[in-house]
Amino acid sequence: MPPSIQDAVWQAANQLMAQGIRPTVANVREITQRGSAGTINDALKEWWQDLAKRMSVQQIHPDLPEPVISAMRQLWQEALQQSDLAYSELKQQATQQVEQAEQVKLAALTQLQQQTNQLSVLEHRLEESQQREHLLQTQLATEQALRTQITQQFEQQQQHYQVQLSTLEQQHVQLEKQLTLKTAEYHQLQKQHNTLEQEREVLTQTTLQYQQHVEEKTQQLHLRDADMRVLQQQLDAAIQENTLLKRHTANMSLNKREALKVKLQRY
Repeated sequence: MPPSIQDAVWQAANQLMAQGIRPTVANVREITQRGSAGTINDALKEWWQDLAKRMSVQQIHPDLPEPVISAMRQLWQEALQQSDLAYSELKQQATQQVEQAEQVKLAALTQLQQQTNQLSVLEHRLEESQQREHLLQTQLATEQALRTQITQQFEQQQQHYQVQLSTLEQQHVQLEKQLTLKTAEYHQLQKQHNTLEQEREVLTQTTLQYQQHVEEKTQQLHLRDADMRVLQQQLDAAIQENTLLKRHTANMSLNKREALKVKLQRY
């Protein structure tokens, strides 16, 4: 069973005193590692009082002079005052630590409230996520059933395509044969085409020569037409002149006949 806090404080104080170190609340707390500052201070006060009784100068050395006894008493009082001062400082520090702890507690409560609110939000999101998950599972089952159906249809279509592919391969072989024949025919036709091209070139040259000949004959006809128009104009002028001459001759014959008649009448 561990010693009480008072016994632990007294043991620590005796240990420090044996080492020549004045016991304080701080160095006693370092040794005991337990107890509050107030509890340790109260235990040290009792220890100092007990030490004063155990080390009574008059009982141990009754022959000591009064000045020495007064000096030791004054030293004792100073030790008690320093102990009270250390206790006050520790109490102030403890108060500050309590205030800081209250602030930390308040901040922790605020953070806890925020975390609680966040937890509520997360629980709501989790519920929505679970609902979406259930919906997705339903959709997944539907998609899997649809995928199975599509797979079956694909296999059927694949078999059908295999049959068609076999048929197409046979047709391909036949077409290859036909292509070979058509290629031979094409080469034959190409030869004929080349022969026709040569004949066409000859015919084209002949046609060009004929067109030149026709153009020359056409120019000659144009010249002859011009000559004929000139001759026609000359002929028309000659006919007009002949007509005028005929009229003049007729008039002259008529005048002569009239004159002859007049002469006959005179006779």
